[in-house]
Amino acid sequence: MSSYLSELCRFYDRLSASPDSGMPPEGMTAEQISFALVIAPDGSLVRVEDLRDSKGKPRRRFVPAAVKRAVNIAPNFLWDNTGYVLGVDGKGKPGRTAKTFAAFRDLHEGLLGTSESPHARALLAFLRQWTPEQFAALELREALLDSNVVFRREGEAGFLHEAPELREIWAKALAGDREEAGQEGICLVTGKPATIARIHPSIKGVAGAQSSGAALVSFNCPSFTSYGKEQSANAPVSESAARAYTSALNYLLQRGNRQAVRIGDTSMVFWADKTTPLEKAVTGFFDLEPPAGDDSGPEELQDREQIDRIRGILRALRKGESLNQADRELDGGARFFVLGLAPNASRLSVRFWLTATLEVLLRHVARWYADLEIERQFPDSEPEFPPLWLLLVRGLAAQGKAENVPPELAGQLARCLIGGGRFPDNVFAALLQRIHADKKVDYFRAALIKAYLCRNYPKEEGIPMHTLNEDEQNIGYRLGRAFALLEKTQKDALGKVNAPLRERFIGAASATPKLVFPLLLRLTQHHVTKASKNGRDGYEAYFGRLMGDILGGITHFPATLSLDDQGRFMLGYYEQFNDLYRKKGAPEGVGTTGQNAGPEAGE
Repeated sequence: MSSYLSELCRFYDRLSASPDSGMPPEGMTAEQISFALVIAPDGSLVRVEDLRDSKGKPRRRFVPAAVKRAVNIAPNFLWDNTGYVLGVDGKGKPGRTAKTFAAFRDLHEGLLGTSESPHARALLAFLRQWTPEQFAALELREALLDSNVVFRREGEAGFLHEAPELREIWAKALAGDREEAGQEGICLVTGKPATIARIHPSIKGVAGAQSSGAALVSFNCPSFTSYGKEQSANAPVSESAARAYTSALNYLLQRGNRQAVRIGDTSMVFWADKTTPLEKAVTGFFDLEPPAGDDSGPEELQDREQIDRIRGILRALRKGESLNQADRELDGGARFFVLGLAPNASRLSVRFWLTATLEVLLRHVARWYADLEIERQFPDSEPEFPPLWLLLVRGLAAQGKAENVPPELAGQLARCLIGGGRFPDNVFAALLQRIHADKKVDYFRAALIKAYLCRNYPKEEGIPMHTLNEDEQNIGYRLGRAFALLEKTQKDALGKVNAPLRERFIGAASATPKLVFPLLLRLTQHHVTKASKNGRDGYEAYFGRLMGDILGGITHFPATLSLDDQGRFMLGYYEQFNDLYRKKGAPEGVGTTGQNAGPEAGE
């Protein structure tokens, strides 16, 4: 745990030193703020100022660090939602709302009551004279309800929480809270004595977790405690380190940030130990297709340039070039970090933690796409670098719907891509199950099968080629090629049929060939005869020669095929079908030229 927390703290320190980084300063968090209440020196409300963007969405602003709350009443300092600030919300619980407003007022009375600051006096005057009944007279009341609001003093450009004297009060309040907590210990992150955080700030933005935020370090059951320690004292992290790592994660996970990507139920964040041009382009590894359209804005054009750059680097690395040869501006020694987070009720679990230099990371990605490389059925519409999310949807999801992607498999495949390890066996098994259920072998599924065989089998056992390999002797691969020819012959004889061989037999043929292939070969004799009678001269001789080349030397069909050989069966079927539809010099109807290759075109 201390490893990734330490790196997150270092990342926080690096960005905090840069005023333009977008990282919240010490004691602040970035929150979605919609409106500002402009108040006069005497505390009267002058107007409600709309801070939303042109699309009516709240803007992200730095405000005093948010408190952690669930069902408890805990106000924020100098900002909050209307239930706390104005005593009005849309939850239908007026009794509780009255308590939240009173808590907000009491907090500011306690912190600002003795201050001589004009900003503090104006805010306290407002809170003392405001009543929830006044809300009905506000023009923007419908949009304002339940929104986060801040304060501005009339005639000033900045907000109250930006006033130096109020920021100093807030810093002292934070220090006082730490002293009040009192428990000292050795921080797991820094290794130094410090005040230990009893409750860590919430982390927002992890898909599937609570919208109010979730905890990465949290203990609330007796079975989780040891040596009499309570709550987070079981994993002691100092107050400063807790704020640093949670601020870094909230920064990385914020909407629109280009250092986070969601794959299945896993939210992955990326960062480097130093500034590098690709630090915010790593997410492109998961979608290397440039944005569509010619009227793209500046950000889309920048994305297109970065994606083109990454594609060029990957092609160069695939040819054996070094990163320095592929792109002289990049520092291949820069260290990259990848953290995978998954929701677990009100907490977060770490799905994986990977670290590597930029060159190693790029080589892993280049190898992934080299393993996936296979002949495309439709080159104009199928991507050269298929994004991981599309592979998951087209390869593993029932009915081709993103919500049906098995979440645990998505995280495992993402780790395989980034970490360069084995292709997960359970992902491959799920892929075959989906093929058996859908009776469909397309480009995306064939690419995943090839990647599995390339990753998990040593070179001496035969590495699949990216196109038809007529010299491959594996029984599963050869039977897949034979099945493709049998299905093509059915089409040549009967035209388009309601239930082609693929839909009726591909699952059984790949699993138990001894039961299925004798039947199919007898049936195909009728198809060959009919195709020959349809005016296709030489069809029978062509079929016999090609089938002899495929099955020559096979004296018996195996009773069953292993899962690996079933994968080779599907790969042989896919590649042979593509070859049949583009082969030249064959009798009419056996093969065609053009780009309508593949099972879908052959029906």
